[in-house]
Amino acid sequence: MMSPLITMDESYSGRENHMERNTNLLLIDDEAEAVTVMKSLLKKEGYTIFTAGSGEEGLRVLSENDIAVVVSDFSMPGMDGLALFERMAGTYDHIVKILHTGQATMDTTLKAINQHRLFGYLIKPWPAQEIRAILRNAFDYYNLMAENKHYQMLIQDKNKELSMLNEELEIKVRQRTEMLEDALREGVMMLATAAEEKDKETGDHLLRIQKVSYAICRELKLSDSLSETISLFSVIHDVGKIHIPDKILNKPGALDDEEWIIMRAHTLAGEKILGKKKYYAIAREIARWHHENWDGSGYPDGLSGKQIPVSARIVAVADVYDALTSKRPYKEAWDMARTMEEMAKLSGKKFDPDILTAFFNVLEESRGDAGLMGKKHHTENGFSHD
Repeated sequence: MMSPLITMDESYSGRENHMERNTNLLLIDDEAEAVTVMKSLLKKEGYTIFTAGSGEEGLRVLSENDIAVVVSDFSMPGMDGLALFERMAGTYDHIVKILHTGQATMDTTLKAINQHRLFGYLIKPWPAQEIRAILRNAFDYYNLMAENKHYQMLIQDKNKELSMLNEELEIKVRQRTEMLEDALREGVMMLATAAEEKDKETGDHLLRIQKVSYAICRELKLSDSLSETISLFSVIHDVGKIHIPDKILNKPGALDDEEWIIMRAHTLAGEKILGKKKYYAIAREIARWHHENWDGSGYPDGLSGKQIPVSARIVAVADVYDALTSKRPYKEAWDMARTMEEMAKLSGKKFDPDILTAFFNVLEESRGDAGLMGKKHHTENGFSHD
């Protein structure tokens, strides 16, 4: 009589398996005749059969071979079947275990089931059809579990490979992004330099505007990204001057009305030069509106207050500061006290009061920083030409 504890779909044995099927069977019984009978019943099943006459010998066979299924007698001298399964625990949990005996009791059966996770329980004498069926199911179960474990390991390996690949791709994306950003920054600086080449009075004006703009952004607690973007594009605030005739751009005196109309067109020209790409959106804001005034008296659109983008309001302060503290053909560079006094008068008129206050804070904190406070440099062709 046979008592299977786990049933299997017998159709599984016909499935295509990508792993080599394990057919190693270990029979453990102290009675040689019982082993011979079982081997005879199974000779056409295709198993590779190992035998042992005791629990100790069975453990040795297990240690030397890749066994899939163990069928052990319960009553054996020395180490009985349950003791053997206890010794197998931990090391051989993956092996399918079947217990057989000629004297089954309910207590023995329940103990074996509960403690040793038996696949099946056989009672002598064994009907040939039943023993063959339980062993087919046992081997199907073992190989299914082995296949699942194999695929899980493959999945884990593939996940590791994918993780490494993702990391490599992320590194490459970062590298390409950095290269692209470097190229774009270089392009911005080249564009700014091309515009400033028309102005004979320029020196390190671009770097000054950039540094002052960045300092104001940080004082205003703008994000790192926005601060870097505004400071980068501050250098091309006057890119539209590429279209301004040299005789107007470099005129040593005040401009007449017609010349002013032409000069002011540089804001619209700059916006047009910068195209329509999203990357240059803030650059276009600065180019078009850095001459707008807080009170609405500026150009080209007469915007006022917070209608003026913050980027343009910041660059306007940096630009005027640089113009006032620079030497011109028609004036000397102003000292700091005079510059701050003049700019303070323009608070709420030309400048956003909050941004001007932030700028004054930057100046106070940066006394001695030649990058912000130095005067021996040149900028655009005079405050009066704005």
